[in-house]
Amino acid sequence: MPDAQTQHAAYSAELLVRFEVTPDKSATVSVLGFRAAAAGPEADVLGLVDPLAAAAPDQGCVLRDADLANRALVTRGSSVDLEELGGVGVGLGAAGTAPTVIRPFPRVYPDVAGVLGGVVAEAGPQTISALPEHVSLYTADSEVAVVEHTVPTLPRLRAINGAAPVAGMRVDASGGLTLALGAPAGAIVELRPFGSTVAVSCSMPANASTEGMLVIPRSLLAHLQASDGAGGFRPVSLEVARRIQTRESLLARGTRISIEVRSALAMELRP
Repeated sequence: MPDAQTQHAAYSAELLVRFEVTPDKSATVSVLGFRAAAAGPEADVLGLVDPLAAAAPDQGCVLRDADLANRALVTRGSSVDLEELGGVGVGLGAAGTAPTVIRPFPRVYPDVAGVLGGVVAEAGPQTISALPEHVSLYTADSEVAVVEHTVPTLPRLRAINGAAPVAGMRVDASGGLTLALGAPAGAIVELRPFGSTVAVSCSMPANASTEGMLVIPRSLLAHLQASDGAGGFRPVSLEVARRIQTRESLLARGTRISIEVRSALAMELRP
C-alpha cells in the first residue's frame, strides 16, 4: 500500500541573471541556474537557494529570516534536490554590437540541514564595463539567441530621512526610516545587517509615479538591532533592486527567467 505520508515531488527550473551596479565599484554580473525537485509545498525554491532572490512582498514591508526558512523545511519534512541547468548561455549586449556570452559551470551547492543540496550551474561575479541594454539566452545547440529580454532600469535612491545617501553615513532611525526613490515602480528595497540572516524586505507598487516615498516602520527596524542589545549604530547594507521574471521553454519546460539589477549602500543604522 502507498504511504499516505509520502510527498510528491514538484519540479521547477530557474535561471537568475544578476547585475550589481554599486556606486564607486565596477559593475558585475553573476548567473545561477538549476532544476529543482521539491518534496513538499515549496513555492519559492529560488529564494531558498539564493536569499537575495527571495520573492518580495506584494506591497509594504516584511521581515525575513533565511535560517528560519531553512528550519521550516526540516519541520515540515520537506526537501529540495538541486540539479544544474546545463547548456545555457547568457549573452550581454547593446544595439549593434556582438554579445559577450557567459556560460555557467557546475558547482556543488553546500548541504543545508540535510534537506537542501545538490548541484547548480553558476558563473561570476564577473566584472563588466557597463550595464548591457539586453540579455540574450542561448542553448548548447544554437548559435542564435532563443530568448531576449531588456535589462530593467535601476530605481534611484535620492534621500534617506531627508539626507542625501552617502556610503558610511550614520542614520538615526528611532522614528522609522523614510526613503525617497526615483523611478520607484516595482522597486525592491532591502535592509540587511552584516553578519545576520535577518532582513527587512519592501516593495513599491508597479504603478508608482516617477517619484515615491517608502516608509519602513520602527517596529521592523527593531529586529535588526544587534543581538547583544547594544544601543550603538549597526552596520547594514541598504539595497535597491528591480527584478523582472518570465517563463520560457529553455532547456526545461517552464523555466523561470529572473533578471535583476541591484545596488547596495553600506551605512550605519541606529534602530
